[in-house]
Amino acid sequence: MKRILCLLTAVIYVVMLCGCSTTYQAKMSPVETTAAVTPKETTAEPAVQQSAAPSPSETPGDWAANYTAFLEDNYDVITALWPEGLTGVGFIDLDLDGTPEMVLFDMGASATLGVQLFDYVDGKVWCVSSVQPDAAGAFGAEHMSALSVCASYFESFRLMRGNDGKPYFCVTSANGTIDSSWEEIIRFSSQDGFLTLQSVCYRDSLCNTETGLVIAETYEVGGTESTEEQYNKALSAEKAAKDLGYEAKGVFLWNDMSRYDTTCNGLLAMARDAAAAYTPIE
Repeated sequence: MKRILCLLTAVIYVVMLCGCSTTYQAKMSPVETTAAVTPKETTAEPAVQQSAAPSPSETPGDWAANYTAFLEDNYDVITALWPEGLTGVGFIDLDLDGTPEMVLFDMGASATLGVQLFDYVDGKVWCVSSVQPDAAGAFGAEHMSALSVCASYFESFRLMRGNDGKPYFCVTSANGTIDSSWEEIIRFSSQDGFLTLQSVCYRDSLCNTETGLVIAETYEVGGTESTEEQYNKALSAEKAAKDLGYEAKGVFLWNDMSRYDTTCNGLLAMARDAAAAYTPIE
């Protein structure tokens, strides 16, 4: 009798085990779960469609490795130019040529942060704009713009579409002290393969230090002195352009103080993470 019960128990166990194995294999099979999936159509405009940001383990491209190598090779120069350290690293394709420019933020000396722009052309990194006057001597003045940028966010660089239907990046550069302030809209384009900066309109305001009220203003349009009326006309035209909603990305020192600092390793970590977060424009 005991032998019969043992035999019956063994048969039941084998049947249950086979059933569990069949169920497990059915759950793990990817064929039926993916065969019916149909990609959704997208209505995004080709000029502004953003692809998914790569994970930090992926390689964004040769441009990222070359920018990072440039920061490492020139760290002594960077330390001399910015002894307090650079606070932000990001990559934005400002001239829309398919290869992003490197955007570096410094500590800032007033209300906003100073910005340095580097382009990667013909296998070499070039400095094309900086708020630090000595940068031209340190990195070469061949393609250095007379214009510089003061801003505090990567999102300050906006992708727009003008009345001609063409997309372009621009930034509102501004700064000020207790007795004066200025604001300039700058457009980005490309000349001979290098990122170039063009002033759209500029306003300089002189303020009363006691009341804070503006007591005098000067204006420029396209880099040339203008009247207030001409300035307002240029400003209105720029504001009429369509913001295409592209979100420029980067990494700031204070985003992760356990990973980033003002050392070379901290700067390189910011650069690598910023490259991984870069979202191309298709």
